[in-house]
Amino acid sequence: MEKTMLDYIKETPDVLNGIIDHSYEYTKDLVTFYHDKHCEGIILIASGSSYNGCLMAKPFLKHILGIEVSLYTPFSFLHHELPFVKNELLLGVSQSGCSTNTLEALKALKEKGLPCACLTGRDDCDARDIADLTVNWRVGEEKVGFVTKGVSSLACFLMCFALELGKTLGKVSDEKYAHGKKQLKKTQQIQPEMLEKTIEVFEENKELFKGPKRVILLSSGPGYGTACEGALKIAETSCIDAFAYEAEEFLHGPIYPSSEDDLFLVIDNSDASSSARIVDIALALQDISERVFLLSNDERFPQERRFSLSDTTCQHTSVLYKLTCLQALSYFMTMQSNRFEPKECVKRFKRANKVASKSREGLYLDLQKIK
Repeated sequence: MEKTMLDYIKETPDVLNGIIDHSYEYTKDLVTFYHDKHCEGIILIASGSSYNGCLMAKPFLKHILGIEVSLYTPFSFLHHELPFVKNELLLGVSQSGCSTNTLEALKALKEKGLPCACLTGRDDCDARDIADLTVNWRVGEEKVGFVTKGVSSLACFLMCFALELGKTLGKVSDEKYAHGKKQLKKTQQIQPEMLEKTIEVFEENKELFKGPKRVILLSSGPGYGTACEGALKIAETSCIDAFAYEAEEFLHGPIYPSSEDDLFLVIDNSDASSSARIVDIALALQDISERVFLLSNDERFPQERRFSLSDTTCQHTSVLYKLTCLQALSYFMTMQSNRFEPKECVKRFKRANKVASKSREGLYLDLQKIK
């Protein structure tokens, strides 16, 4: 029997613990590449879930390394940002290693004689024939194209890379390194509870999760990357409109199309700065819809619609278990509605393959019944 998204979500702690335990070994080639090329910053080039995995890890990278970290989609990088490259680590990211847009960006870098590396989730990929260095971030097998453990493992790998690079460059002390590794390990001790809590809240509120007009996800900082991936996952699986916004910015215009049929998922950063305001917004949104849920331990919000946990980590690493909540909700909402099958017009578009997004076919299971 083929594995489901839920199976891969459950596999995530084992995969991430493996990356954390072997972080020196798994990241050393990339660390050496950065060091030997005398890089002064990082440019991440990715799309889809890989983009969101990078977005989740970016605050941690900046926090640990104290350097500029930029993130672009391949199309925008290739056509609008390439002329401004200086001396950064140019790092393409694609779990399949066969995303046509990432491959095009890597080719352009090669043509300009700019050294580039690529992170992938598999050894057999087309990126290997282009990039100067290809590194497998050790996600293992994931046959469902709506990737889950791939996103979490990518973010975790980049965080481990930050710690190992920081230690090599003398920016991270032994004490800070040990603390960072401890925080990362703790996220995976929490992850199973996060999944259990998500199932509990979903089962108690099934009707509220059924058939929303739209899904709005709100957060900020590290949590914004989590919200973006949650929105992408819900949209591509359940085929319901899903949008991610920075929580405060949502009040400045995007709120106006809202209705009582909208589902709001609000992710609290659990920090000393933005947390209180994000929870205030979640509380206020109950005036619009009863379908408001909060990922937080803040007891001001109703317990029956709150994804709370017995323990937490810092805001930068907490994204690794908070994403589990949104991935699981995506799966459960899809299974009670369209079961991954999009409208016929979308199937027709996909079959035509006029603008292919992958350089190879058959990389993932055809859950959408496109063929």
